[in-house]
Amino acid sequence: MASHQEIAGVSDQDFVQRMINSHDGRFDEVFWNHIEASVKPLLPAAPRIVDLGCGPGLLARDFALRFPAGDIYGFDLTAAMIDHANNKIEFEGKKPSFEVLDITANPVPLEGGSVHLLTMAAVLHVLDDPLKICHEIRRLLAPGGVFLLVDWVRQPLSTYLDMMMANVPPETAEQVEKSMLRLSVAHNKYTVDDWIWLLDKGGLKVLNHTQLRSAHFCELVCQAK
Repeated sequence: MASHQEIAGVSDQDFVQRMINSHDGRFDEVFWNHIEASVKPLLPAAPRIVDLGCGPGLLARDFALRFPAGDIYGFDLTAAMIDHANNKIEFEGKKPSFEVLDITANPVPLEGGSVHLLTMAAVLHVLDDPLKICHEIRRLLAPGGVFLLVDWVRQPLSTYLDMMMANVPPETAEQVEKSMLRLSVAHNKYTVDDWIWLLDKGGLKVLNHTQLRSAHFCELVCQAK
């Protein structure tokens, strides 16, 4: 499986920093209001939460703050992401467990039927065999458990590039545009209807979906069929 940074031609550390810089904009008050209204009512008081493709650990940290009685796990392909999560974040209360894992090659090291909330944020679109991952998600979910998918939605290429190039300094614009064109093949792949079809094919029913941030992203709340 090619990583985001391999596709875009950027270093692991550059991608870690990009994830850190964009985190607050991606997971803002509107996002957490959506979690409060559409996800939290489906969870027990002390949920087991797994973030697949957890990046530098900031979303797992945020879930730990909001679910202090829960057990939080983060898994990511990139060692630099897990190093940041384990060594460079200050946690209030219980620290999540973080581990390097290639989910395309190895199952998540947790027992089946034990996860109350499994999240994937901007990861599933890049995987070569998303249906295989959907089956692994179904294995992990507890009865009534929730899969929260936050991922890209296909837009006209010019619209996608305008968003990705916003605030890019002129001196790096040519290099960044080349990287974004390479990355667009992965990012700019699925429509909302494609996502719903793919998840259904993978044995997951979509309870609701919304585009909170912009037309570029969709949040889909799902359960096993």
